[in-house]
Amino acid sequence: MTRRLAAIAAWLVAGHALWLALFWGLLQVPESSAWMLALSAALSMALVAGAAAVQSGGSAAWLTEKPFVTALMAGVRRPQAALLPAVVFGLLWWATQFLLEWYAGVKGQIDATYIARTGRSQTQWIHTAFFWIVMFLRWPVGLTLAVSMLAGAVAGGLKVRTSGAWIRTAMAPRVWLAVTFWFVLLVAVPWQLVDWRPRGLSIGMEPWFAGAKLTLVAVAMAVGWALVLRVGHEATEKP
Repeated sequence: MTRRLAAIAAWLVAGHALWLALFWGLLQVPESSAWMLALSAALSMALVAGAAAVQSGGSAAWLTEKPFVTALMAGVRRPQAALLPAVVFGLLWWATQFLLEWYAGVKGQIDATYIARTGRSQTQWIHTAFFWIVMFLRWPVGLTLAVSMLAGAVAGGLKVRTSGAWIRTAMAPRVWLAVTFWFVLLVAVPWQLVDWRPRGLSIGMEPWFAGAKLTLVAVAMAVGWALVLRVGHEATEKP
């Protein structure tokens, strides 16, 4: 398991590095003619296909009944498997963002109603509870559904799952807790270190420090995301 985890993390690091290089190339294209616009459109489609192939390959590589390279390439050849999970997560993101914006607009009315009915002015707990409920729907629920759907797609194709048992298994506390744990520990926390630098760092050392820090952050996030993808497979293996 450790060797496969290291291999999948290496795949994710390399794949995302190439994706970023392609994205940088897109930013350099001057949209000054129809040919340049066509090139921008082609690069944009390549970015979507590349991101999907990286994710589908990383997920399929957890099919341990196959050799690593065979499983990885099977996933790379099915980039479409990552599209529906991405759409599902995107819709959940949009819905939760809509809820947050709607709540911001009625927050004052909620405060007034609560104070009028209870005579208490401490309303912050209501807003905090609502925020974390929305975040739960966005991250633990959204991520777990997406990676479980991706795992099912790379393992069994794009057949529509009509059984509610799969969703119930994916939403079992042990599954979404595992997804949340690895995502927070090895993806969200390292991401917060991207802008961090120690005080007193000399100008000469700063490029070396930044390079080492970003490398460690990239590796940690790749390992974390690989573990999240593994949890998705564990959820689909026990429908």
